[in-house]
Amino acid sequence: MTKIILIIVLLILNKSLLYSQEIKATVTVNTELLSYEVRQYVSTLKDDLERYINNQKFTDLEWEGNPIPVDINIYFTSGRNNLYTAKMVIVARRFLDNPSNDLNTTIPTLMITETNWKFEYSYGANLSFNPTRFDRFTSVIDFYMFLVIGFDLDSYEEIGGQILFEKAKNLVQLGATHQIEGFETFVEPGTYSKYNIVRELTDPRYYPLRKLFFSFYVDGMDKLHFNRVESLKKIEQIVEEMANFKQNKMVESSILLQLFFDTHSQNLAVLFNNYPSKQLFQNLMYLDPGHSMLYRDSMDGKINN
Repeated sequence: MTKIILIIVLLILNKSLLYSQEIKATVTVNTELLSYEVRQYVSTLKDDLERYINNQKFTDLEWEGNPIPVDINIYFTSGRNNLYTAKMVIVARRFLDNPSNDLNTTIPTLMITETNWKFEYSYGANLSFNPTRFDRFTSVIDFYMFLVIGFDLDSYEEIGGQILFEKAKNLVQLGATHQIEGFETFVEPGTYSKYNIVRELTDPRYYPLRKLFFSFYVDGMDKLHFNRVESLKKIEQIVEEMANFKQNKMVESSILLQLFFDTHSQNLAVLFNNYPSKQLFQNLMYLDPGHSMLYRDSMDGKINN
């Protein structure tokens, strides 16, 4: 009898692991720009949002392993009568392979900012997940959580996040039908927008670039703590292939490239500080001209770890 109970418990635990939530979010809220009275009305937002994300399954996938660590920083800029404007910064991280299986060894997979988020929120809100109905609060969160999960899956399997990027694209189209600011689908290619992000992510012409991102994690960063020299050589090769892709395959500015280097420029500068290959830095500056000064400092050995 005891053995049967033990087996049942193990099956339940195993099922709970397989179907565990994909994300573990930590939310920080800054209300300094709001009046004291208004601050009271958003005092539960941190807990409400953490509860919503951390208790929600965003996919039907059998999620294995630890949830994705995500930091969400919300900076309120104005608000009254339950209508608010805020800036939101999202940083998702991925665990790296290492000899001691240390879960503190991570690298960002996505750093992204929502600069002008307008939404309605009520004290102690009961937030619910419904990707077929647009909500100015939860749908924006859902969009970014789909991206977070998609980028994470792409880092473990070539084009592994495709289903999630399609979900994000559907949300953009849903927001566009409701004429929500920031969800417009009529935007110039190369313009930083939600639509262009998901357009590139779901466009087969950009699959080779996404495969290079996968290689960056699996063949490069995951090997860093086992053979640093070989890992850096592999990342150098991947950067060169990215530069070739940009030169030979791209006809417009890429938001996907911008997202990648906004996420990884600082790490790359630290990793390759005083690296002997000048061509590597030329490729980095070609791919990511906005951070050219950072790469020059790295080339000259001026980056402090």
